[in-house]
Amino acid sequence: MILARVADSLYWMNRYLERVEHTARLLGLQLEQLPSSPAQDIANGWRRLFGSLGAQPPGTDSYGGPEDEDDFFFADGYALTDYLTFDTTHPASIVSCLTAARENARQVRDAISNGIWSSLNRAYLRLRDTDLVDIWPREPVLLYRDVVEIVQLFDGVCASSMRRDAGWHCMRIGRFIERAQLVGSLLEAHCANIRSVAEEDGDWAGLLRSCNAFEAYSQLRGAQTGREKVLDFLVYDAELSYSLRFAVNRIRTSLEVIDPPVRGRLPVKPYDIVGRLDSVLSHHMVNLTAGGGGWYDLADLAILCREFHDAFEQTYIYYPTVAPAAS
Repeated sequence: MILARVADSLYWMNRYLERVEHTARLLGLQLEQLPSSPAQDIANGWRRLFGSLGAQPPGTDSYGGPEDEDDFFFADGYALTDYLTFDTTHPASIVSCLTAARENARQVRDAISNGIWSSLNRAYLRLRDTDLVDIWPREPVLLYRDVVEIVQLFDGVCASSMRRDAGWHCMRIGRFIERAQLVGSLLEAHCANIRSVAEEDGDWAGLLRSCNAFEAYSQLRGAQTGREKVLDFLVYDAELSYSLRFAVNRIRTSLEVIDPPVRGRLPVKPYDIVGRLDSVLSHHMVNLTAGGGGWYDLADLAILCREFHDAFEQTYIYYPTVAPAAS
């Protein structure tokens, strides 16, 4: 058993940290391109990055809007990076998410180990005392590599110190439902951005790097990339930790620990939505790898992820405390 407030804090702590890691990886890869890539490639990179995060760039009115073909062409890379990293008025910035994760951890100090708290608190204090202006002239890419490693180390501390109880599985569900949403949105943004671009210019290797999957792909499938092969890998490979199939499988596994299925009992709504996610991955997304529209199905998956979040909280966190009266 676990208190609902503890379950909620552990769940949200990992959702926020998953977004921190994802955003840091995308920013690091984008900044690597700034010194040597053509301006149009840089603009396309920013467009995909902001589109996948569901964010609007600061100062949009100054150089265009989301409907403008060149909305990121004249954008200031420093301002965009600072907005996604240190801007506390942006709720999805790295600092905002890390602050929220730390606050959720602080609320459940009695339910986590000192090592878990110390690991997260050190990361927060380090980033709080950092300004982009101080690192921009040197190698800002290193900051984002460090942030990714910090979150991965935090995950390792949790894995080595926590019992595999309900609290652990609430954390897993939070991490993987966030990962499914983020990866699905990234694939959607990438597919939408190359609808009018030649296949060879689709930067499929870059998409693999964005999903922390380039080396795994290369070891398994070699150097050749393309729409069908890459999307098949990122959507369906059940052994790739950043694939959609892997995330949905882990959500189901943790859900079965928190609320074991009982024969003869109708499944609660979170189970129903996981089943629908399974169905999407098994049937409706086949056009992703067959030259079809693809992004429409990814949008459906994002909707199902949001529905799962609502159902999870309504069923296990904010559930009614009084049974309905018999009619």
